[in-house]
Amino acid sequence: MKKLSTQHYFKLIAFLVILSTVPVIITGGLSFWQSSKAIVDYSNDEKKQNIYQIQTNVEQVLQYIDLSTTYFVRSAQTQEFVKEDMNGRSFSNFHKLRKDLNHLQTIDTGIEDVILVSFDKRWLINNDGLVNLDNKTYEQINKNYLSIPEKSAWLMEEADQIQLPNATKKSCSHYINLVKKLPILSSQPEGLISVIVPTCELTEIMAQSNDSESFIILDENNQTIAHSNAEYTGEDGYIPKNLFNKIDRNELEGQFEYKINGTDFKISYQSSEYNDWTYLSLVKLSDLHMKSSSIGWLTVLIVSILLIISLCIAFIGSKVLYKPIKKLKSVIDSSSEGKAVSENATNEFDLIETHIEKILNQNHLLERRVQSQVTQLKQLFMIRLLQGKVTSSELPLKVKSFNYNQDWTGLTIFSLKLDEIDQDKFNKNDQDLILFAINNLIEDLIPSQERFTPVVINDSQSTLIITKCDNEADYTHIINQKVKIIQTKVMELFHLSVSIGISNRYKELEDSNIAFKESKEALKYRLKMGESSIIFYENLNRRYSSVAPYPTAIKNKTFDAIKLSDKEQAVSELSKFFDYLDRNDIHHQQLEIILSRFLYELYELKELLGANVEDFQSTDMITYYQNLNSIEAIHDWVSGQLIIPLIESIDAKDDSKNKKISDKMIRIIHEDYDKDISLDVIAAELHYNPNYLSSIFQKETGYSFSEYLLRYRLNKAKEWLTTTNMSVKEIAERLKYNNSQNFIRSFRRMEEITPGKYRARYKSKEA
Repeated sequence: MKKLSTQHYFKLIAFLVILSTVPVIITGGLSFWQSSKAIVDYSNDEKKQNIYQIQTNVEQVLQYIDLSTTYFVRSAQTQEFVKEDMNGRSFSNFHKLRKDLNHLQTIDTGIEDVILVSFDKRWLINNDGLVNLDNKTYEQINKNYLSIPEKSAWLMEEADQIQLPNATKKSCSHYINLVKKLPILSSQPEGLISVIVPTCELTEIMAQSNDSESFIILDENNQTIAHSNAEYTGEDGYIPKNLFNKIDRNELEGQFEYKINGTDFKISYQSSEYNDWTYLSLVKLSDLHMKSSSIGWLTVLIVSILLIISLCIAFIGSKVLYKPIKKLKSVIDSSSEGKAVSENATNEFDLIETHIEKILNQNHLLERRVQSQVTQLKQLFMIRLLQGKVTSSELPLKVKSFNYNQDWTGLTIFSLKLDEIDQDKFNKNDQDLILFAINNLIEDLIPSQERFTPVVINDSQSTLIITKCDNEADYTHIINQKVKIIQTKVMELFHLSVSIGISNRYKELEDSNIAFKESKEALKYRLKMGESSIIFYENLNRRYSSVAPYPTAIKNKTFDAIKLSDKEQAVSELSKFFDYLDRNDIHHQQLEIILSRFLYELYELKELLGANVEDFQSTDMITYYQNLNSIEAIHDWVSGQLIIPLIESIDAKDDSKNKKISDKMIRIIHEDYDKDISLDVIAAELHYNPNYLSSIFQKETGYSFSEYLLRYRLNKAKEWLTTTNMSVKEIAERLKYNNSQNFIRSFRRMEEITPGKYRARYKSKEA
């Protein structure tokens, strides 16, 4: 083979000089020009993220208040109470209503007062108790709040301008007031509810702002709702009204520059689609450009040093570049395969390239085999790590051997579960295949340097995410972005919705098993939150001061309706049962206990009635609801697959049962009408629930028990008045009236004539 000429050496020097110096010079020339722009752009993005975080925090509180209030006012109990008088006789209703109102204020949202007004019955209830509305107060409320065109609205009011009597206004000078007209679905309001929240609470939410930034929240009328770090814009904190006019309400976000008190500011804003509020961030331009000059001098210094180093490397390095090439060539020539390759090579580089290609081809199969084993070992390691079976001494060696990224400050684990599976496309048995497909998808979506190996454990998929982020807002934003991308891609590729539970943030790998348990615990709350939920463990309310009681009364009404084969009533009471579960802040473990108890009692009722329900043949089916993904799905399953088939089975089994029971009750009335009989006495004799007997009697005869007994006794009284000489007092005593006056009133109400006149009229007709 021909030797290389010395010209190649000089060409290499020239190439290295140009390659090393030209980029350095160009970079140095552009760096200072770009530094200010880069700082401003970075700051703009940072401010947008800060505004986004503050908007998310504020709206999460407002939406939670709005949703909790809507659930409260839409409950059947609240709608009934609004239509009732509040007096001494209805103290229990008042007590229940006050308890529910107080429950709304126990939520950690800063609610200062909740006011419920009934326009029909002219009363108002809040923290201070019950107040009757006079005409003046009624007209005042009507003028200030019922004239609002929306059924529900957030209002910005000063404390002294709140036109609701007895409203608590202690902690702040301004308040935001959530006003809802009642009922929500009616065009004619019969009342309203007002939830008063001090704006100081919003200021506390924005307390994360620092000394070099100021945040403002405006309502749709450009009124300032909250302002953090007001002294940042001047000693008086004054903001010109013209600044607000520059905000384009047609755009969701934007930025512009504005001068306040002679100082230039960069204004970033973001509009809310929820309530038309606008969130502003103000930062001085001088603060943004402060670092640009120091960066310029630093750039000059670095460019100079790099030029010197690159020139030295170009001259010195080129001399030693041939040494490894020459050494490689001698090694290749010494082997038998190398001699064969050397005969066809035109230069050293061609020789080395050909020899390396042969080595790579020979080792390709071996690498593939090793790689498949490494993947399985990584997955096994991750499963053991999440289950807490990896020791602290074992961790560093494993992380290093599997080439995991070790440059991170925090780890988070999210666990993913499938929601409803499309039965037309997938079978229940395909769940494992789908989870493994999602596992592979996550490996493609999230770069390897930002995660450890994703794994599938039982019926969920789990991924350990690593971040290098000290700012909590940035961390939350990054995690949210990754989770939403995964949900979007799964829906796009598989047409499936998934729920994701996210653990707290930890600093040590030893805490991975704790984070894994937290992510699984968070997933359990999707039962109440519904499909496509993203649940942060840190946002869960796990401190329950009280336990919601088991709704025995609702359960009893539901079971009574089943016994009566009243589908409509049974479905209605079942809806109240699940409304109760949805309305109360119930821990998921307690929710499982209540549901299991209800289904077990329903199973006992089925066995007691001797009914046959195809999907409810054994107690094993009681835990079937754990396979469902939301309260609504459980409600539909219990209603459609258990209760309605149970009622149909009861109807088919014994259609004449109610008739037999009502006949027995009529026989008892006819035989014992002159005794102290009541529905409770008959229920004890027939061994049935009084409410159950009352429903059957009403259904079969068209009369209530008391009305039928009254009519039969009065018919007997008419018979005695016309055929005997018994006095009215004697008849009343025989028919078990407390006194004759009660008997006379009952007789006159039915016959529109007194007993004495009835007897006289009958005798006159005979004469």
